[in-house]
Amino acid sequence: MAFDDDGTRPSPTPTTPSSFRPTLVGIVVANRYRIERVATSGSSTVMVDATDIQLERPVTLKLVRPEISELPEFQRRFDQVMRSMTTLSHMNIAAVHDWGEDRIGGRVTMFAAVEYLGGGSLRDLLDRGRLLDASQALVVGLDACRALDYAHRRNLVHGELTPAKLVFGDDRRLRVVDFGLARLLGASAWREPATVGSHVARYASPEQALGQPIDAKTDVYALALSMIESVTGSVPFSADSTVATLSARIGKLTPVSADLGALASVLERAGRPDRNDRWTAAEFGRALIRAAERLPRPTPLPLVTAPAMRPEPTRRPTDPTGGVDRPGTARAGRPPGGPPAVVAPTPAADPDPEPEPAVVAEPETAEPETADTQPVTGDIPLEPVHVAPLQLESDRPAAPAAPVAPDVASEPEPDHLPVSPPPAA
Repeated sequence: MAFDDDGTRPSPTPTTPSSFRPTLVGIVVANRYRIERVATSGSSTVMVDATDIQLERPVTLKLVRPEISELPEFQRRFDQVMRSMTTLSHMNIAAVHDWGEDRIGGRVTMFAAVEYLGGGSLRDLLDRGRLLDASQALVVGLDACRALDYAHRRNLVHGELTPAKLVFGDDRRLRVVDFGLARLLGASAWREPATVGSHVARYASPEQALGQPIDAKTDVYALALSMIESVTGSVPFSADSTVATLSARIGKLTPVSADLGALASVLERAGRPDRNDRWTAAEFGRALIRAAERLPRPTPLPLVTAPAMRPEPTRRPTDPTGGVDRPGTARAGRPPGGPPAVVAPTPAADPDPEPEPAVVAEPETAEPETADTQPVTGDIPLEPVHVAPLQLESDRPAAPAAPVAPDVASEPEPDHLPVSPPPAA
């Protein structure tokens, strides 16, 4: 694979991804991570399920291909990105446990060991023909907004947010994956937008289509399109080619349908062509909370779990990060041949005809925040309930505050999203 003078952009003739796959299973990377299964293979990385033999836990390894790993400039940037990613600690962002380099097949290979997530991605659900209803999409979008808000306030932008990057753990909680790595591996392709893979272009913002710099509002746009697809089954502005797909969104309002219900106006605002007219991630999340009052309680997502590890056909080989499309993945280190995948059952409908609110809205009025006050935020649960006590966000350096009733009209509106509690054991 050839690269430009800056050593970051591959030529249009990449190495065949499958050539890296057969020899990986059983290899121990960095004397610690034993590869159990190749999950996906992309043009820049191979993603594998592995076992951390020191801590005896499953992890996901992202192996950067030697043609890229051996470039000194990439090694420097990779180290910088991974150092930044390990500082992120949020329940809706996949954790980076470790990173480094090793020699595989006699060649230098950079790797990152990240949190293992066995629930599959939003892309997996859609590829299985399972669409979400508006309430389910709201829950997914709200968790993604929490992750984006946390990262954006730390000046980190994802840059390639797609349904494949919205992944669920065994605990059914959503994580955004590939913060930092997706942008590092994919940014050079945007010098010539026509060369960008169609699976990325479908969720690209108008500023990306125009070759302009990206910012936090770019992620908001991509999330809006991902949520629309999760309900309707189609992505606005999609066309037969990357060029046509990108061109179709420039200067155009994002179309929304009646299927989106109370989400329609929220997603229209998040998907506006001018980034100055879009929500921030925090504003997007608060708008979703308000929309939840007009939607019924969501049913559990139809996630797939599989207790055994089996080879899966790879998808989307042009994904720079190898994707996270793993329908039917399972915990690493277990022998093959286990029981078949099981789809989580959907509870029976409530006989009460009156729909319950998904989430209680914020107070209707608020006084401006003063220098002597700190925003008090609501404890927004993953599974909507009625009213939860209000508390300070755990990562905000402020003195503890006494619980405040949610109907107090004098609470200032927070400038960030609250962190939802961990799922019940």
